[in-house]
Amino acid sequence: MHLTSLFGRTLRQAPAEATSVAEQLLWRAGILRTLNAGAPALLPLGSAALRRLATHLTAAMHAGGAQEVTLPTTTVEPWLKTIIALARRDIDSYRQLPQTIWSWRRRKRPTRSRSTLLDLPVSATLSWAALALDAAQTQSLLTAARAQLGEALHQCGLGNIADALLATGATTLIVDSQAAPQATLDCPTCGWRAPLELAPLAPPPPYTGPTPAMSLVETPGTNTIAALAEYLGIPTAATAKALFFYDQRRQRLVFAVVRGDREASLTKLAAAIDAGDLVPASAEQIQACGATPGYASPVGLREVLVVADLSVCNGAPLVAGANRPGYHLRDVVYGRDWQATIVADIAQAAAGDACPRCGATRSEGRGAVIGAISEPQPTDLLVQDADGQNRSLHLAGIELDLEPLLHLAVEQHHDERGIVWPAAIAPVDAHLVTLGRGEAVAAAGQELAGELRAAGLAVLLDDRDERAGVKLNDADLIGAPWRVVVSEKLLAAGQVEVRRRTEAQATVIARAKVVAWLQGRDSA
Repeated sequence: MHLTSLFGRTLRQAPAEATSVAEQLLWRAGILRTLNAGAPALLPLGSAALRRLATHLTAAMHAGGAQEVTLPTTTVEPWLKTIIALARRDIDSYRQLPQTIWSWRRRKRPTRSRSTLLDLPVSATLSWAALALDAAQTQSLLTAARAQLGEALHQCGLGNIADALLATGATTLIVDSQAAPQATLDCPTCGWRAPLELAPLAPPPPYTGPTPAMSLVETPGTNTIAALAEYLGIPTAATAKALFFYDQRRQRLVFAVVRGDREASLTKLAAAIDAGDLVPASAEQIQACGATPGYASPVGLREVLVVADLSVCNGAPLVAGANRPGYHLRDVVYGRDWQATIVADIAQAAAGDACPRCGATRSEGRGAVIGAISEPQPTDLLVQDADGQNRSLHLAGIELDLEPLLHLAVEQHHDERGIVWPAAIAPVDAHLVTLGRGEAVAAAGQELAGELRAAGLAVLLDDRDERAGVKLNDADLIGAPWRVVVSEKLLAAGQVEVRRRTEAQATVIARAKVVAWLQGRDSA
C-alpha cells in the first residue's frame, strides 16, 4: 500500500457523527466511513485488519478439526436451524458422529436508528456448531471450541472477548464498552448479562389458591389496565393484558397476553413465533377476529395466533376482557377457560427483577453484544445408536460477530496519539516513512518496502509530499506495530530509524539489518 494512492485519507478531526473514541480514531486514521444511509463501511486499511482477525479465527477452527460449509449470502435462517436442515439430509447413524461444522455467514442483529461497527444490523459472523449423540459429548465439543477461539482472541489482543466467550453459562456474549450501545440487565451475583429486550424472566411459581368459576362483571369506562385495576380495587398484576400486533412478513394477526403489570417485549415475541416486523394491529383487524379493542380477551377466540406469557399460565385467576364493551371476566384461569397457541417468555424484564439463575436482584447496565452461545440441546432429528435405537441428535453452537471485535480492539488499544494495533490484527506490519524530497530518498523507500514485502511483512509506504511532522503524526494515528523512517541524513550514513508503536524512543540501525531486526522481534 502507498499512502499517495490509498483509498481513504487521514483526518485531523473526526466528524460529529463519530461519538465514541474508537469510532473517532477509525475515522481519523482513514479506516472507517459511512454510507449515505449512515451504515459504516471499512476502507482498505479496515478491510485488511478485519481479514487478519478472520484469519486467526479461521485457523482456530481448522486446528479444532471443524469442517467448513459455505452458505448462500441470502440465508436468513438461524444458524442452528441451518445446521439441522443440513444434518437431516446426511446424518442418520451414530457412526457419523460427532461432527463439528463452521461457516462465515451474515447474521442479522437488532436494528438501531444509527448503526456502528458495534451494532450493525447484519454482521460478518463466524458460526460454529457441534452435533453429537448425547448432551455430554456435545458439551465437551463446545468447551473445546470455546477454548480454541479464546486462545485465538488472546493472540489478537482481545483478552476480554476471550473471557466473555469462556464465561460459564453465557448465552448472549456481552462485553463492557466505552460506546455501550446495548442496554442490558446484569446480575451482580452470578455475573449473567442479557440484552434488555431479550432478558429472560423466571417463571412464576404454580398458583395453589382458590380458583372460583369465571364470571362476567360490568366495568364501564375501563379500557386500560390502570383504569380497570382502580375500578375493581385490585393490583394490575391480577389482570391479563391483551396486546394485538400484525406480523407484516407472515401477514397474520398476533394476540399476545401478558400479566397486567408487565409490557410485552417485541423482540422476545418475534423470536418466539419466528415473526418479521411486528406493528400494532388496527381496530379493524382486532374486530375481525371477534375481539373488542380495550376489552379484548383470549376467551372464546378462534383462528387467531394467541401467544401467552409464562406469567399468565401458572393457574392464578386473573381479570381479562370479555370481548364486549364495558365488561370484563373475573377469575379467568389459563388451561381451564382458555388456551394459547404458543406459551413463551415474552414479557419485558426490568431492573429489580430476580435473576432466573440465582435469584439476585438485577440492575440495568450497558455493553456491546459480540455474539451468542447455544448450550447443548436435543433436536427433533433422530439417529440410530449402537443398539439400533432412535435417539435425538444433540446440537450446540457459537456465533462470533467480526466487526464489533474490530471496534473493541481499537477501543482497548489506543493512546493520545492514535491507534495501537495488536500485531496479530494490524492492517500492516510496518509503516515506512520517507522524509525529504530527493529522488534518492524516494528510491530508497521503494527499495526497502520491496525488501520488507519479500520478507513477508505488510508495508504501508508514506511517499506523500508532506512535512515530516504530518507524516510522523499520521504513522502514530494509523498505529502499525513498527514505524520505519528513511531520510536523507540516515541514507547518507547507511542507516534507518525504527520505532515500535508502543515505545517512546526510536532506534537507529544499519540499513542492511532492518529486515532481520523486524523479523527477530516480537511485534505483539
